[in-house]
Amino acid sequence: MQSNSHPSPFASTYRRDKRRLAKQTDLEILKESVKTVGRDYCAESSISGLKHLVNDNTSFLERVIWIITMISALICSVSLVYLTFRKYYRAPLVTTQMPAGVSVSKIIFPAVGICSNNRISKRAITELARKLVKEERNKMYDEEGMLSLLVGLGMLYNIDPMDDEVVKPMQLHRALGVYDVNELMRNLTPRCEDLLLRCAWNDEPKNCSKLFDFRLTMNGYCCTFNYLRRSDGMFKDTTEISRSIDMYKYGNKSSFDFDQGLKILMRLNGSDDFYYNRPLQGAQLQFSDAYDFPDAPSGSFSMQIISPNVQMTVLVTASFTEASRDIQHVPVKLRQCLFYDESQYLSFYTHSDCMLKCRMSFLLANCNCTPFNMPKMLNTRTCDMRDVPCLRIYNAQSITVRPNVYQIPFELEMNIVDGGINCPMCYPTCSKTAYNYDFTNVRIYPDYLNSVPDNDRVDWLRGANFTGTSIVHVKYGREVADCYGQNVIMKWFDLISNIGSTCGFVTGFSFVSAMEFVYFFTVKLWREIKKRRREKNMAALGSSRHDTIKRYPSLYWNELVGPSRWKYDSKMFRQ
Repeated sequence: MQSNSHPSPFASTYRRDKRRLAKQTDLEILKESVKTVGRDYCAESSISGLKHLVNDNTSFLERVIWIITMISALICSVSLVYLTFRKYYRAPLVTTQMPAGVSVSKIIFPAVGICSNNRISKRAITELARKLVKEERNKMYDEEGMLSLLVGLGMLYNIDPMDDEVVKPMQLHRALGVYDVNELMRNLTPRCEDLLLRCAWNDEPKNCSKLFDFRLTMNGYCCTFNYLRRSDGMFKDTTEISRSIDMYKYGNKSSFDFDQGLKILMRLNGSDDFYYNRPLQGAQLQFSDAYDFPDAPSGSFSMQIISPNVQMTVLVTASFTEASRDIQHVPVKLRQCLFYDESQYLSFYTHSDCMLKCRMSFLLANCNCTPFNMPKMLNTRTCDMRDVPCLRIYNAQSITVRPNVYQIPFELEMNIVDGGINCPMCYPTCSKTAYNYDFTNVRIYPDYLNSVPDNDRVDWLRGANFTGTSIVHVKYGREVADCYGQNVIMKWFDLISNIGSTCGFVTGFSFVSAMEFVYFFTVKLWREIKKRRREKNMAALGSSRHDTIKRYPSLYWNELVGPSRWKYDSKMFRQ
């Protein structure tokens, strides 16, 4: 006899699980794997509090409290880390003052220039006029008429509008014929030997011609002391190596003492006057860095007018700033400065040179030349009288330079009204020496000084005639220069340490916690996904085999009871 047997509930559940595993998609496998790994991570993580979220013995209320606590700690930790990063990137540098300072005897003395306010010598311009009237093209002029025409050369110093009926640039250009502007203006400038009578350096009398050079400045050719540029030509190309950091080891130096520094006796004689670029009698005393071109709009420049019959004392105070190379990894826009060797605009970078080159490039682009009172650029033309009208147009804009600034709103942009040149590549120099100057004037009485016997005079003034003269004494006003150091407010390991301390204190998060998170959600997650895919494949294979069996075969009753039962029943039957 056969009977139909029904499958057990356990067998049915097993088959349903098999079918469910076999039908899982990759997305479902990923979700289940992430859920399992996330639960394991919370249970085993070193971060305090996570294990309470997955503990089966934790009540619902406790779990809510732990969730609120963990979220609050996370928000606090992220906020503190954000503030740390913000402080680091918005103000990454710190400037500290060295208490001891540095002795002024170790700092290069500033460059000193003396320029007579009379920019054209009457004697020299008269000789030029006599020479020009002999030319065939200038037969219509006499000497007086030629001198009146030559007054127009002053426009090369002062580009302000002049009366076109008095000064005619093109007419003067034709009268001059073929000429070199630099050579012409150099020959017309009053000479240093006519201006400087006596000189002394560090209390030792010196020959003025050995102390001073006749060099180009923004005021034309002037008598310059301690101006250490090799030549008046510059900006040849970005690979030009005529300047190096080693040159700052040289130059004249002085110390702090009453008789130290530079002393000059100059003659301000009005008999040779022809053209004044300033409506003041006397001379201009100008100061600049020893290696920077003396140029007011470019910075590193100071100027004072010396009147006749005065003694001017100039007290120089210096401050030295040295930036650490550690700040070089900070972006330039954050540190707002450049080292001498990291600019693509200049082979040797200084802020003054950058501003000067930007101005020259502006005039070169608009007038196709550069003024004679600027350094020479390679393969460029020096502006002559033909270019005066163009220089007039762009003069106001060319002397107003805007270095690197933040983006200016369109309605405030000064270029709309020709208010300046934008030079975004020009940042301050990271390491530099800055000078401040205090000027004191005391009136002198030449007649009285001339009556003083030579034995009662200081060495460098013996035998001097003080009529129509002035005295200048430039010296240090302090024995020590202020010294500042610029460095990063924190190094990279300090930043990491601060972030680690913050996260560890608030949430218990550490480097090990980060490694745990990476390990669980990479290695362990991949293992879990592989495991579930393997189970899916096995479930799919088992389902295909059992789907062909529609029902279980019938069982005989004696297959269940066995032979012992059969023997018992047979005995009973025989009885």
